[in-house]
Amino acid sequence: MKAEELAKAWIEGWNAGRPDEIPLAENFVHKSPFGEVRGRSKYLEWVKPLAAENVTDLRVQRLMGSDQEAVIHFIMMTPNGPVDCCDWVVCNDGQISAIHSFYDASGLDTSG
Repeated sequence: MKAEELAKAWIEGWNAGRPDEIPLAENFVHKSPFGEVRGRSKYLEWVKPLAAENVTDLRVQRLMGSDQEAVIHFIMMTPNGPVDCCDWVVCNDGQISAIHSFYDASGLDTSG
């Protein structure tokens, strides 16, 4: 799969409520306004409760990429209103190896 397809799978997995099925590499790295999380299992353990509290829908606005990298611009719908987001997605061997997320996290519930 090309990076654009994997970036779509990233959003679709969250919207379908199946983040465990997103093709993340075991050594996946996620950077966001909350810091950096390393490892697929650690990331999913950390992010699933956070997403359950804050994300109602992800709406793709733009997507562009190459074989191994993509940028996806989307609107994260939250209980407190929309949040404009952009993720830089890096892929290797048909899996997502890293994502760097850019968004304003000031209105999100981080109490978990």
